[in-house]
Amino acid sequence: MSSDGAVVISARERAHVVSLNHGANAIDDALLGAIEAALDRLEAAGSPALVLTSGHRSIFCPGLDLKKLDGEPRDVVRAIVIRYNALLRRIATYPGPIVAAIGGHAIAGGCLLAMACDRRVMARSGARLGLSEINLGIPVPAGAVTMLLALFPTRAVEQLVLEGDGLGGERALELGLVERLADNAAVIDDACRLAAHLASRPPAAFTAAKSYLRHGLGEAMTARDAAGLEDFLDRWFDPDTQDRIGALVAQMKRP
Repeated sequence: MSSDGAVVISARERAHVVSLNHGANAIDDALLGAIEAALDRLEAAGSPALVLTSGHRSIFCPGLDLKKLDGEPRDVVRAIVIRYNALLRRIATYPGPIVAAIGGHAIAGGCLLAMACDRRVMARSGARLGLSEINLGIPVPAGAVTMLLALFPTRAVEQLVLEGDGLGGERALELGLVERLADNAAVIDDACRLAAHLASRPPAAFTAAKSYLRHGLGEAMTARDAAGLEDFLDRWFDPDTQDRIGALVAQMKRP
């Protein structure tokens, strides 16, 4: 087992478990850096099967750390959005098998991290999967929408992006957004078994087949992110959106 504080990596048979271990796992520079370092290490080791999960009892990842970003200037928000978008592309194009083990709430940017994986195992109860950006007046980043439309049924993507409601496990499975449900205590084990199943294929063939399936996806996400970045930031800094973010942050800070 290894750890840099915000992420813990542990080896399982045919898979490495990468567990977010950063409090409630709100995305900030420290967590982004820890995930990037974990991917650096695993890619240098040949991109083995990876299970992305969380050490938090009830939260997979809630998305960007709004407490830290509230009141920050445009350049600061731009920098973390660019860095997050690059990480999402990296997960979506990871050469080896990658499975998300969703034992708690995966919301906004946290939902997108799970959706970028090859497969998802979600808790049967006690977990929600959803994109809440629209509730704050922010669009889901353009590159992320490109990814979702490439990997999931259009109607399911529209429900995620336009409605802003979290989905329980049964509904997420029905919409084709997750592949398996498990009891809460078994989510990681089931995800490891699924990752090991994928890893049992000849690695070079798996990597080639995945690259064919996702051919051009990283480039398309990059282009859409670049084209849509300033519009995204315009929406972020709209006064109504800023009021909504401020109200949500105040609510989160209440004892």
